[in-house]
Amino acid sequence: MTNINLKTLEPAARAAMVWTDGYDGQTHYSDVLKALTPAFVILGAVAVLMGAII
Repeated sequence: MTNINLKTLEPAARAAMVWTDGYDGQTHYSDVLKALTPAFVILGAVAVLMGAII
């Protein structure tokens, strides 16, 4: 592929990578909390186990 071919394909590839469909500009805190719940459960379990060891 030549440099000219790369320059013509690059904008099309960048446009395909950007995904803004459905972005409403708000932070959905409930969705973030649902996603982080397993991590909080694991951290809580580790804290309990470490407390039991001490």
